Amino acid sequence: MILPIEILLLILVVALAFISLWIRDLISAVVVFGAYSFLMCLIWTGMGAVDVAFTEAAVGAGVSTVFFIAILFNTTRRIQFNPLDLSSKIFASFLCITVGYLLFLGITDLPQWGDPNSPVNTTVAGHYVENAYKETKVPNLVTAVLADYRAFDTMFETCVVFIAVLGIFMLLKKEDDEISSQDEILTKEDSLIIRVAARFMVPFIQLFGLYVVAHGHYSPGGGFQGGVILGASLILLAMAYDMEYVQRLLSLKKMIVFAAVGVLIFAGWGLVPVFLGHSFLDYSAWAFLPGMDSIMARSHSMLIVEIGVALTVMCGMYGIYMSLVSDGGFKKGL
Repeated sequence: MILPIEILLLILVVALAFISLWIRDLISAVVVFGAYSFLMCLIWTGMGAVDVAFTEAAVGAGVSTVFFIAILFNTTRRIQFNPLDLSSKIFASFLCITVGYLLFLGITDLPQWGDPNSPVNTTVAGHYVENAYKETKVPNLVTAVLADYRAFDTMFETCVVFIAVLGIFMLLKKEDDEISSQDEILTKEDSLIIRVAARFMVPFIQLFGLYVVAHGHYSPGGGFQGGVILGASLILLAMAYDMEYVQRLLSLKKMIVFAAVGVLIFAGWGLVPVFLGHSFLDYSAWAFLPGMDSIMARSHSMLIVEIGVALTVMCGMYGIYMSLVSDGGFKKGL
């Protein structure tokens, strides 16, 4: 990327970060925060980290913005500042300055940018770059690293998403006797245009999500990004119609079960090699299948585990939105 453009993007990112903290109207702050995420997508793309940019667009500028709006739906739109309460502000400022100072001290111990003799370039990174395609037949190096070489980390990251969803349910879920009449009755004007547009867009969004999951071997994407897109399609339906309509398609119980199934797909596919005398998540053990060798077994196994990730993330994004927007009652929404 051209240096002046990089400098301009960095200036805009810093400016938007301060603006989002300064604005008292929280809806405006959420919009500014979404713009901040979009600019970060451009920065990551300019650095060549297209997969990271894709994730930032789907999560940071996409569903995160919707989550914030869902939270504001059940709280208040404006911040009420108390000018007399200076202790918390002083403590927060001191904490930010201290952490920032420590981070700058840590930067001095990092190797120079692009140093070929840095630890990351003299250990496993070189092996990944030189041998990933030979050993996995996957052109996308990021997918090969995350779904094969570092599959153990990715599996537990999927577990973190599942546990986060369960945690939100446990904190916000209301019993039937705790749901007020206001939670049960939602007065909103139905828009035929919005409903028809949503029904027209959702199939294409889901088709694109499935493409991102299936084509993550060859281009930026994968199970996480595709799962977020699939979850966003369900969120769009919930916003265009109502929560009861979407829950008829995917109920709360089914959502939890499918999220757990996604984790089990990942863990189960990696556990089978243990019974075949190989290591956990050693996909080459699946070479006994017809038409497979150890290399193609690793390549096709990455698609299987990415499907598990997508299933968990899709249900997770959908479940988090439903919990936040309904305040745990699962009756009302946007």
